[in-house]
Amino acid sequence: MGARVAAIFASFGNAKVYLVSRSIEKSIDARNKTYLSVRAESIKEKMIPSDYEHLEECIRDSELIFETCSEEWNIKKQVHRRIVDAIGADASEKVFCSGTSGLSITKLAELYLQKYRHQFMGMHMFNPPYHRTLCEMIPTKYMEKNDSVFEAVKAYASQILRRTVVETSDTPGFLGNRIGFQFINEALQTAEHYKHNGGIDYIDAILGMFPVVPCRCLSLRIL
Repeated sequence: MGARVAAIFASFGNAKVYLVSRSIEKSIDARNKTYLSVRAESIKEKMIPSDYEHLEECIRDSELIFETCSEEWNIKKQVHRRIVDAIGADASEKVFCSGTSGLSITKLAELYLQKYRHQFMGMHMFNPPYHRTLCEMIPTKYMEKNDSVFEAVKAYASQILRRTVVETSDTPGFLGNRIGFQFINEALQTAEHYKHNGGIDYIDAILGMFPVVPCRCLSLRIL
């Protein structure tokens, strides 16, 4: 997912992107796999493999730092602390984003110095991002209303990265996953209700061909 998000910045954004992993080999492998998936020469040229040893220089040469690691709080905390240590003396012109699908953006922002917290925001894309354009933008309590940095990144995501941008509040699951989990929960409850009439296989046969959609239409009437 991280490499695919990087590819969005490299291709649609026409940006030089440092792809930072635990090792240079992992970054090279991620870039190559993404290229084979997308088949865009611009990705291969603009995605530059790197590792944590060179994190400081990657951050120094970047305007936007985007974290998209495993969806576990302790791992994300470690990564952001690495970023904080690598920021240097002045990061006032930089933007910090997390691609988390549901962890607290405000809590992540609090890993940074107070003066930089208003520059931190959520930017959650959906996998695979080349085909699913929805992008949730999540502000924190450290931003003023209509914050200029947040609004600029929203515009960049919409106009340059060609995302379908929705602003959501900093609540667990944000928008997409809250709807998705509700949908899945109702499907499971209905499968349990009809467990002697096919159960999960029955529900899969009815819903399996349809994508998850933001509605309350899963109040099924099964005769």
